[in-house]
Amino acid sequence: MRPQESRLRVLLVAPDAPQADTALALGAALAEAGVDVVGHTASESLALGLYFERHPDVVVLDSSVAPQEPARLVGLLKRVAPGSYIVVAVPAADSMPARAARALGADAVSLVADLPELLAGLADAKAA
Repeated sequence: MRPQESRLRVLLVAPDAPQADTALALGAALAEAGVDVVGHTASESLALGLYFERHPDVVVLDSSVAPQEPARLVGLLKRVAPGSYIVVAVPAADSMPARAARALGADAVSLVADLPELLAGLADAKAA
């Protein structure tokens, strides 16, 4: 296991409902990746505040947080914090949320099942 200071710091923006399939899958993916979750919110507006308070390495956004505008937070965060690294978890690689996230500047778009590998790669890059 990596030393505590070299672990990837993640801000999770996802629904609070622990019984939801995506919430459970996201939690398992983050645990498998061995990252430090430095904050969690289901609110886009709170996510902006947490980003500047906690200074995460990566923001993981579940596209179901704002079903009508799934990538709105990506656009907002990229405008106010252009150096932020945002990964959007989507239901399908070719879904509308995935296309919207890419269009607004997400650094990565991933299925939940692929998140552990993606985050592990980011953690390795940080440690190097």
